[in-house]
Amino acid sequence: MEMTSAYSVFPNQGVRMRPYLILKVYDRDGNLLEENRPESHDAIRADTAFVMTNLLRGVVQRGTGAAAASLDWPLAGKTGTTDDFSDAWFIGFDPDITLGVWVGHDEPRPLGPSETGAVAALPIWMDFMRAYIGTRNRNSPPAFLAPGNIVFQTVNSGSGGTINEAFISGTEPGTSFPRQ
Repeated sequence: MEMTSAYSVFPNQGVRMRPYLILKVYDRDGNLLEENRPESHDAIRADTAFVMTNLLRGVVQRGTGAAAASLDWPLAGKTGTTDDFSDAWFIGFDPDITLGVWVGHDEPRPLGPSETGAVAALPIWMDFMRAYIGTRNRNSPPAFLAPGNIVFQTVNSGSGGTINEAFISGTEPGTSFPRQ
């Protein structure tokens, strides 16, 4: 839950929302006993959050989360796997929702050979997101909005092609940095 909350900072323009499991609790007579409300905290700058979002979109577009690109929706995320394959996870988001899926045992032990986040957790995440996206207007999906100081530059992808990456203005390749 903490990791999912941490990743929610990126699509939320640097604002972290305190997670909670239960929205409201009523007694048998219908009296409200407890209610949780969203609590926001500034965590990182909006431009930094957007750069991270753009990098995590690359995970879905051409990385370990590429299977999610088949959902044809603005998505970003990150797979994760422990060294001994005892935990596998995928945390992903669109501009409106962040969802994390963890697969593992109560007592640490291997899930099985090659049970990575992309193999064990991502398909579960995709099933949920497929249902979630089905309730949305596919003609106008939400967009990740770039702050005004974000610039895009074409860079080498490392695999022989090029990709368009986001940078905070003044930090893009070819920019001279002042000496400290």
